[in-house]
Amino acid sequence: MIQTILQKFSGNRSTLRAAEHRFIIIALVPTIFFYLIVKFYPIFFAFFISMHEWSLFGNVSPFVGLDNYALLAQDSLFFKVMWNTMYRTFAGTFLGAFFALVVALILNPIKRGSILLRLIYFLPVMTSVIASATIWKWMLQTRFGLLNQLLSMLGIPPVPWLQSTTWAMPSIIAMGIWGGIGFTVIIYLAGLRGIPRDYYESAEIDGANSLQLAFRITLPLLKPVVSFVLITGVIGGFSGGFQAIYMMTGGGPLDSTRVLALHIYDYAFERLFMGQAASMSFVLFAIVLILTLVQFKLQRIDWEL
Repeated sequence: MIQTILQKFSGNRSTLRAAEHRFIIIALVPTIFFYLIVKFYPIFFAFFISMHEWSLFGNVSPFVGLDNYALLAQDSLFFKVMWNTMYRTFAGTFLGAFFALVVALILNPIKRGSILLRLIYFLPVMTSVIASATIWKWMLQTRFGLLNQLLSMLGIPPVPWLQSTTWAMPSIIAMGIWGGIGFTVIIYLAGLRGIPRDYYESAEIDGANSLQLAFRITLPLLKPVVSFVLITGVIGGFSGGFQAIYMMTGGGPLDSTRVLALHIYDYAFERLFMGQAASMSFVLFAIVLILTLVQFKLQRIDWEL
């Protein structure tokens, strides 16, 4: 009798497990379907368009194979755009990560008013890119901009921040750092709060000074956080920047601030070269995919260490 009850109980458990698995699959179907439509379909369709001389007006779109990619390899403007994109991405990411780390190290020991200070640093993140770009464009005007007005008080002649090929991209980078530093500071503060206080107390007993504490304890233990900040910053840098640059410089002067996202928009919706725009989009997708895989690899190494 006991054996019969156990067999029935075992059968009920397997039935419940099978029903649970069916429920999970049914619940996941809409999400998977939505993900396929929203994510994978545009990727494959962009690759399909990149193999054609695509027309938006329903005309015949002949198959051209890899010709659009070959045109990119022969286009000097595309290489300039890639250089601009890498310059903005790496300079903005590494400088932003450094300044955010400095701010986080300053804010971390502060107890009174720390929430207010974090809120102040986070305000640029909550501000829309359009509003931020408008404010920065006004501040950086050559004749009436706030920055040049301050410089004139020091006897320094006005600088054409957004009209100079030398200063336009650094101005864009400065705005990007200002807009994202608050979010990065919060990430660093979370990492700093996760470091046990015992490590610092033991090192202080052994006579370690502030620099030794920073380079022997803080920075090594923050390595996974720094890696995350840098990789995600680079990924965002390659795929972003369109709104601010479109509002502030439009890619000028002389294409000195034209980045890949803006270049794709220009080819797709201004020049209507959809095939070439799609090929550039696929190049961007490949870059972001590689960087994402690198991020996963680095995170796995950090967790193993």
